[in-house]
Amino acid sequence: MSEHKRRIKKALKSGGEFASRTRGHRVLLIEDHAELAEATAEFMRSEGLEVQVASTGDSGLKMAAAFQPQIVLCDMSLPDMMGLDVARALRAIPGTKDALIAMHTALGERDLQTFQRQPDESVNVFMSKPLTPEKLDTILSHLSVLLRRR
Repeated sequence: MSEHKRRIKKALKSGGEFASRTRGHRVLLIEDHAELAEATAEFMRSEGLEVQVASTGDSGLKMAAAFQPQIVLCDMSLPDMMGLDVARALRAIPGTKDALIAMHTALGERDLQTFQRQPDESVNVFMSKPLTPEKLDTILSHLSVLLRRR
């Protein structure tokens, strides 16, 4: 079992701490690593989120148009395109142009800080893998700010 999956499984054991804040929110997870996608989706579902999973940027964009998620958690490096290109394309889709887009990556902390200092307007949050309860809290906090602005 990978380190990412172990950490997510540990988070699952604490489960449900965000359920009252997440109930009914739709999340599109775009992740090409099948084991990590499965564990991350399981964690988010345990927190009350409705989750759909895509393994490529192209399939994620097609799924987003129909699913219209409020949150997109996208891998930075996908087999068919870069996550930033996916984020820019999502901003052009009417049903996702206002979604919270969180980019997650296996890059080290130093590389991640480069993206955080020079943000891309299409991405709301940059974070390292795996998704943890603390990172989910960050995403939900950003989402609540976005929802208040509407």
